[in-house]
Amino acid sequence: MRTFSFLIIAILLASCGEKNKEIEKGVSKELARERKAVIGGVSYDLYFSIPGTKDEPVEAESRISFEFSGNAPLAIDFKAKKEQILSLSSEGKRVPYAFKNEHIIILPKYLKKGRNYLDIKFIAGENALNRREEYLYTLLVPDRCRSLMPCFDQPDIKGRFKLILKVPPAWKAVANGETIREEIFRDYSLYEFEETKPLSTYLFAFTAGIFERADQYIGGRWVGIYYRERDSATVNASIPVIANEVRYSLFWMERYTGIAYPFRTYNVVAIPDFQFGGMEHPGATYFKASSLFLPPDADEATRANRSELIAHETAHMWFGNLVTMKWFDDVWLKEVFAGFMADKIVANLYPNAEHQMNFFMNHHEPALRTDRTRGTHPIAQQLDNLKDAGTLYGDIIYHKAPIVMRVLEQEISPYELQRGLCLYLRRWNYSNADWNDLVHLLQHSSGRDLQAWNEIWVKEKGAPVIEFLDEGIITRDEWGKGRVWPQRVHAMRLGLPNILSVDLVDTLTRYRDPNIVLPNCHATGYGSFLPNENEIRFLNDNLCRLQSPLHRAVAWQELHEGVLFNKLKGESFIRLCMKHLSTETDNFVIRRTLSFMVNVHDIYIDEGARQLLRDELDRFFMTMLFKNRKDIHKKPFFRALLAIYSSRDVGNYFLKVLRGQYRREDLVLQDEDRVAIACNIALREPPLRDQMKRFISRTIKDKDLLDRFLYVYPAVSGDKQTRDSVFNALMLAENRANEVWATDALRWLNHPRRKSEAEEYIPAILSKLQEIQETGDIFFPSSWLDAGLSGHTSKYAYTIVRQFLDKNPGLPENLRLKILVATDHLRRLHE
Repeated sequence: MRTFSFLIIAILLASCGEKNKEIEKGVSKELARERKAVIGGVSYDLYFSIPGTKDEPVEAESRISFEFSGNAPLAIDFKAKKEQILSLSSEGKRVPYAFKNEHIIILPKYLKKGRNYLDIKFIAGENALNRREEYLYTLLVPDRCRSLMPCFDQPDIKGRFKLILKVPPAWKAVANGETIREEIFRDYSLYEFEETKPLSTYLFAFTAGIFERADQYIGGRWVGIYYRERDSATVNASIPVIANEVRYSLFWMERYTGIAYPFRTYNVVAIPDFQFGGMEHPGATYFKASSLFLPPDADEATRANRSELIAHETAHMWFGNLVTMKWFDDVWLKEVFAGFMADKIVANLYPNAEHQMNFFMNHHEPALRTDRTRGTHPIAQQLDNLKDAGTLYGDIIYHKAPIVMRVLEQEISPYELQRGLCLYLRRWNYSNADWNDLVHLLQHSSGRDLQAWNEIWVKEKGAPVIEFLDEGIITRDEWGKGRVWPQRVHAMRLGLPNILSVDLVDTLTRYRDPNIVLPNCHATGYGSFLPNENEIRFLNDNLCRLQSPLHRAVAWQELHEGVLFNKLKGESFIRLCMKHLSTETDNFVIRRTLSFMVNVHDIYIDEGARQLLRDELDRFFMTMLFKNRKDIHKKPFFRALLAIYSSRDVGNYFLKVLRGQYRREDLVLQDEDRVAIACNIALREPPLRDQMKRFISRTIKDKDLLDRFLYVYPAVSGDKQTRDSVFNALMLAENRANEVWATDALRWLNHPRRKSEAEEYIPAILSKLQEIQETGDIFFPSSWLDAGLSGHTSKYAYTIVRQFLDKNPGLPENLRLKILVATDHLRRLHE
């Protein structure tokens, strides 16, 4: 019967003049456009039966109801095997269908004009369920709802979701809707959740498992916090802060937009080793547990990162959830305003902080990390099929886009931007809009022509390289197009006035001042600002004397750019770090500069230079760790030394720290620190490997962390055969189910100390990329490449990459770009 139905469909398509057209895998833009025209009023009434063991299938039922006005076959998305569809009926009658290229196809004669009800029994797809021994969670962004269940998986067909979950008796459950029924029986529990407001399919979510729950009454509503953290000090220190920051973020967003929180319930779900920082599902907002639950001695930079994460996901309730992009080529639209609002929220949460510096450090370097490479792309990208939507995510939409929004805010004024955004949220609430809709609205409401701004900042790729030279200020377009990014920068100079503002409107701005010592000192400009010899001399003598932490942060960024663009030797940068960090007082500046220092140490100096610097580096770090200074946090120094050390004396120090023989009030170890110490000692001292494993297995009580350690630890082995077996296991998709663990293992396999032996892994790492993209979550391709390639520095490694790209001209463009980003350090070293 199914074969017969498919033949009918094929004949019908041919009669419509589409004989050569076949429905694609995924969700094509054409299919989405056709469905949007004939589908509306969608709702899903769902039931999932979650078994007690993760190897048993999840049986499920769905009633999809919708208005239909079409005359062509209807495609329902389901990325699964045909055998997973158990039955399909409507009003008690079986409905014939064909299953083709991840779609259930139904002829229009089996549907009716008006309201339709399709009842489908199926086995839920595993890829989107993220099943662990004691819990599971769905993660459906950007197009993985179709991997879980039959649906119309496109952002502009929103639906209402009702859900019943049958779970093991000790498990709790949370979903988008408010819990309206919770019944516990001997062998199972039932949770029923009320129907949601209209949501795009990627926002549907549920989590079930062994969790603790803390209920907090904040801002006139109850917020549930679901967690698995076991350390009572961490739990007690974190829960009140999490609740308060959710409360404040909701309050701030309601005040800014003039729109009350647009959903019924708000729950926080802290997931161990979550793939992302967070995910903004209404009613069940996910967070990486380690980003939320912080030890009592966490430094202010770590606490501010938590605040920013909570604010970002909360802002999504308006930008992305209330108003959603029409198509995922505008995914940056929801991310930019979530990030933009989060920066404003955090500025109000921390009124005494240096917020311009925080914005600069949160966004400029991460944006340039991609934008200065050959793999960069415009903020606005093209997307023909949702199956490729995950490749659009990255530093450009998360970090360059907020910088661009600041440029826009300066262009039209904060008041006009706020007014325009409020109109945008009201006009398209519980619906969809694209970037062009917003640009036209802002042009109309502000009276400003934004097309030129839109063209260079949103539609063009790349960042300018800017140098203050004798002949003037050079703005260089690395892509050879002679483009200019109009912007105003501020430069610090010796003498009065000590700050000058300069408008960069041409490739050569004829402005010469030999007294300028720090271009872009206020961090208002965007691009790679390179130091000249005069600036390097000044910073060598005076960097630690610059009074503003922002100025010091900008100086370190400029010096690091100098290393990347061959204006400053890596060894000189390392010595500058040791000279000036010894008196640095700002913990944000310390953390960022140490990350630069480790990067330059591992990549931009050769082995001979590393050996010459070894004793000097050991003395510097040990001095900083044992200094009696209460004004700085020691943990960043501790972690940086752990990453780069090679001497036996420092190894013995870490061994004593691990065993508890060195205890300091200003350096409190957490379990994750102990795991990191054990892995680094085992990497450098293979005879101690078994001892380290026994120690961690005996002392770590957190089951999730211990499971992660036991998965990753073989990758640290001194035995090449063992490491090869780990690598070969990673080539199988089922062994990459936990992407965070898989990435950790791959990173240890390709650690800088193993790079010569690990070069043989590079071809397989690259060859597996397309499968990684097809089977993994949105950030997995980038994290896979970073873990596998960032530790390599040889010309041979670069040759392997170039040969792979040459031999694979058909590689999807977005994946090719990700390889170019991940190997930019190799290009700089060897071109």
